[in-house]
Amino acid sequence: MTNMLNNANFEDYLKLSEKQQEYIRLKNETKKTDKQIAKEISIDTTTISRWKRKEDFRVGLRGYQSEYLANTVPKAIQTMIDLLGAKSELVRFQASKDILDRTGYNPVDKQEVESSATVIFHDSTD
Repeated sequence: MTNMLNNANFEDYLKLSEKQQEYIRLKNETKKTDKQIAKEISIDTTTISRWKRKEDFRVGLRGYQSEYLANTVPKAIQTMIDLLGAKSELVRFQASKDILDRTGYNPVDKQEVESSATVIFHDSTD
């Protein structure tokens, strides 16, 4: 993997110990608390607190999170495409606008034009 969002790098995650990797995976992919995860991977919660203060752990965490989120992009894109067929006109509009905006099809900027020309009206009398 190469650098990702916020200079996160998945290799930094892979440099962590197995227990640190397992903690990060469980913390991001489940709704378990630190206490529950600590018990599951056979460590003390104070160990987790100590890890969180270390820069290499935080860098590895960012690397994992960036990779995890990057893997959800195809599903997010498909969801937006699916919303193009929604029953709600507003939802269809918002999905269309979002897709167009993200792919570079931005609306044309309005420009204000001023003229200092004189306009003369001639009344016609019949």
